[in-house]
Amino acid sequence: MHSNKPKNSEVDAYTYIKEELEKLGWNVKNPARFLEGEVYKQNEVMANDELKKCLGRDMPEAVVKLKENFFWVIESKRNKKDISKALDEAKNQYAKKINQSKQIKCVLISGVAGNGSDGFVVENQVLKDGLWKTILFEEKKTKNILLSKKQIDFIFNKEKKEILENKNEILYKNLPDVPEEKYIEVAEDINELLHNYGINKNKRARFIAGLVLAYSAGEIERQTENTITLVKNINNLIEQKLIEVEKPNFLNFLILEVPPVRENHNKYRQAIKETLNKLDTLDIKNAMNSGRDILGEFYGKFLKYGNGAKEIGIVLTPRHITKFAARVLNISSNDFVLDPACGSSGFLVSSFDYVKANSNINEIDKFKNYNLFGIEQEDEVVALALVNMIFRGDGRNNMSPGNCFYKNIFKTTKNGNLTGEFKLEQEYVHENKNPIITKVLMNPPFALKNSKEKEKDFINYALLQMQDNGILFAIVPISVMVEGSGKIWRKELLENHTLLSVITFPEDLFYPVSVGTVGIFIKKGIPHNFGKQNVYFARTISDGFRKKKGKRIFNENFENKLEEVVDELKAFLVNQNLNLKDVPELKRICLLDKFDTGIELVPEAYIESKIPTLNEIESGVEEMIKEALAFKIKYSDKLEGKK
Repeated sequence: MHSNKPKNSEVDAYTYIKEELEKLGWNVKNPARFLEGEVYKQNEVMANDELKKCLGRDMPEAVVKLKENFFWVIESKRNKKDISKALDEAKNQYAKKINQSKQIKCVLISGVAGNGSDGFVVENQVLKDGLWKTILFEEKKTKNILLSKKQIDFIFNKEKKEILENKNEILYKNLPDVPEEKYIEVAEDINELLHNYGINKNKRARFIAGLVLAYSAGEIERQTENTITLVKNINNLIEQKLIEVEKPNFLNFLILEVPPVRENHNKYRQAIKETLNKLDTLDIKNAMNSGRDILGEFYGKFLKYGNGAKEIGIVLTPRHITKFAARVLNISSNDFVLDPACGSSGFLVSSFDYVKANSNINEIDKFKNYNLFGIEQEDEVVALALVNMIFRGDGRNNMSPGNCFYKNIFKTTKNGNLTGEFKLEQEYVHENKNPIITKVLMNPPFALKNSKEKEKDFINYALLQMQDNGILFAIVPISVMVEGSGKIWRKELLENHTLLSVITFPEDLFYPVSVGTVGIFIKKGIPHNFGKQNVYFARTISDGFRKKKGKRIFNENFENKLEEVVDELKAFLVNQNLNLKDVPELKRICLLDKFDTGIELVPEAYIESKIPTLNEIESGVEEMIKEALAFKIKYSDKLEGKK
């Protein structure tokens, strides 16, 4: 009963449940006071006449209104070991009483057990055919977080779905993931607590990389009160995982370091424990063998929104763009893929994911061991990239720290398999007589004014590593493809290689970094034929994302021009003679203008403007008149010369 709980534990559970439900998409306002509200918290249940009639003075931690007459009961206990008791009370003390009503029904229950110090465990059950069944994340893995609004909509959708069930358990295949906002909020929460516990902002990305790698490797005993012992246990797990993926040489880049001042040990230990508790709220443990990329998804969000990437100089390529590139290039298990400026390895991850979804086990195993190549100049960043790949089920790829301009990748064999081998050169690479790479995906560093290496230099280097007819994809600032300073390079590019496509991306793609970008697709080793070679130009200035509270959030209801062209562009890269239709303001498939002395290779120079309809003209004029009137009214005094 609630009355037997210490007050601090009750507050912990109340806060945890409220905050988690909100992050999972529920409106936590009281339904009795707000029409849009969905969560009765503690004694708010008494405001619902039928619930009050059924429960009397019994009050669960929370009751969620699923529909007008259908409810979800959540009960909590103070210790993790009492999870079964919490679930039993939710079922027999609350749900059973509610289900005696002829007007309302409890169809879902959750037990929550734990506290703010030790973290929480969760078990969910759904009422199906008169029986309460535990909801599994994957086979034998109990779902260990509360359910999102989308997940519950999925569960109670009457349309046929793939499920596995027995007498006591039920597994919903393809259950929706937690909302993207939750990943972001957990990343921000962890960053804030690391700040509060004095973890240097320049070391947070490394801290989180090492900690979550250990988290994925085994159980971390959080009750350990000796900081040195706790860190030693974590570092042993990190080493164990690196040995498993044959990368023990990265250990020194990932291990956690005990603060040299003993007075800071307690804070460091608490930072570790609370970070682990936050990771629990993403149900990462149960996701490790599910095929879902929850750990990697969180990791990317932390680097982007948790003061990780920007503190160590990473400009992360948005995940939907790396997926777009892998999909359009149709990466296969026979391709040899390179990113010469891999950062946190987003393109390599997406290439691996694409092959994993379209290949058999043997093909996947060969691809991840012999066909992926990444180079990153910053040693610590390449360690983060390695961790990123490990989270996706791969860590045996060919990652190399150092300056790419001094490295050739030669074709060789290893264990009877064709692969590539890095060779360090004494001077800048200017040729490669035995290249292995067939596909390049890259987002070279945006060059600073005084940078020695420009974006074009990274592209030239990557082309040297490629076999003829291989295809390169690169993201570059628009200025690289239009400004006079790049004219000579563009001329040389077309004299030696074929331009297949240029895609304009949304202006705020790298928000908060403000730079207009395009994606270019180049075929290696064949001079561009101005008389016959079509180029696919597109302006995909909307990609389904909108800025919300200073972040770009995806919404499937938003306009997504990028998705509109992806399949067509994929087909075009294979056959440039396809009969494709132009769409004003979106895309045009045409020959390059050989008389363009500026060699401007951007969609804006080729795509036709849409001719406005009469209604659009009238609407535009009307809007202009309204704005003019509003301006005149607002500034009438100044316009009339009055003070």
